[in-house]
Amino acid sequence: MQTTNMLQREACTQQRVLGQAASNSGPATKRARRSPAKVAAKASAEQQDATRKAPLDHLRDAAKASVGAVLAATIAITTPMAYAAPFDTGTNLAPLGNLRSADKGTKYELEALNTEAAHIKAGIAARKDYTDKDIVDFLCNTECLEGRFDTMGVQGKDFKADLLGPNPKPPKGMKKANLSPRTKALLEEVALSEQGHALYTRQAGSTIPCPYVDYDKGFNAVFARAYGLKDGESISKLFGKDWDPYVNDATFALSMVFLEELGATGNKGLTLLHTNPILADGTAGLATTATAFAAIERSILYDLRDEIVPPTNETVAQVFARLSAYRDAMDGPQIDDQGLLNKDPRFIAIPGSYVNNIPTDIRGLSFSRTPLMNLNILMVGAKDGKGGFFPEGIAGRINTPEGFDKLAKGTEDFGNQPQIVQMPASEVEKIPGPVTPEGPSELPGMTSLTQELNSGAPLVNEKPETRGL
Repeated sequence: MQTTNMLQREACTQQRVLGQAASNSGPATKRARRSPAKVAAKASAEQQDATRKAPLDHLRDAAKASVGAVLAATIAITTPMAYAAPFDTGTNLAPLGNLRSADKGTKYELEALNTEAAHIKAGIAARKDYTDKDIVDFLCNTECLEGRFDTMGVQGKDFKADLLGPNPKPPKGMKKANLSPRTKALLEEVALSEQGHALYTRQAGSTIPCPYVDYDKGFNAVFARAYGLKDGESISKLFGKDWDPYVNDATFALSMVFLEELGATGNKGLTLLHTNPILADGTAGLATTATAFAAIERSILYDLRDEIVPPTNETVAQVFARLSAYRDAMDGPQIDDQGLLNKDPRFIAIPGSYVNNIPTDIRGLSFSRTPLMNLNILMVGAKDGKGGFFPEGIAGRINTPEGFDKLAKGTEDFGNQPQIVQMPASEVEKIPGPVTPEGPSELPGMTSLTQELNSGAPLVNEKPETRGL
């Protein structure tokens, strides 16, 4: 398939040839010189018609117009996939840049992007034969894990029944956290959004039940590893008490961000595995909101960074550093995690404050994880898929961390030859408007959340009052 640049060069060549021919031609040649692109496009379209004429017929018809038209028609016949005017509606093709386009038009300096290359290769290795449905089911498991913890901790409630799926087993270790008014207000939005994430997985087609989660066992297994203890041991061995996420702002935000950032990095990594662009866009939305909410949680913790966290006798910043190191150690050799404070000059580092609201590389790019990497962290290395937060495992085909540290080859072989795919213009339509001029009064699934706000009358989308004026 020819590229736009090649077509433009051909059009310029045609114009030069036509210009030379015009000096020895009459008025008909001048008319052809004024619009060679249209002549070529028309000839090309006719050539691709189901009732194609023989090449000599094309030449005979074109000869009636001018010498220039003969040259243009000849080019169109010999290069049937070339369109001298690719953005002309006469070609019956939509402009380039749609979802079916593929950019292979240059050589990228991938060697410098080693972090991205690592998770992309790991994602390719993890892809196996997973379908989009498998990915949605995996998301259902992790969004239930996060969302139920957040909802109970902030609101003292569990998910509504339609988010839980069929016959879910009640979780262990959930209760309302002891939060200050300011922290509760900030985390209320996070809890509702996590419910929305679970709703997304249901609307995307997941019918599995929310998994059985043991938050007591999960957090204490994580903290034991983070403090260098053996499997089966608890930090009570060091501090006399187990980890309790619900004690205060610091303990809850530390527990919350531990899970949140697995969602942020894991959902970003999942966008690579999707084949359906609508689901890929939805999962990207999960990743961006999780990243934003993790930044809120980090901001809360930054204000508390010097407070002592019970029962550890260490500061918030110190405990966070241990949790970050645990996550980074459990997902492979690549560096894809950072603490509350960052003093590492290989990444974005702020002198003096060392504030680190969003973990990124030196380019400001957030990190990614594959689902297998996240499972190895959440299951605390249980190879059979039963451990950590999920003592009975999870439903769906992505259910063990096996292969979390594998990479696939192939990214080095991406070709540099341009490749363009265009869709027929008939497939392109305008974005439909809202259901009514005021917008829909209720969206599907809106009542699935524990949200209590009721606006009454329909809101008008364009008015600033609707936006919080």
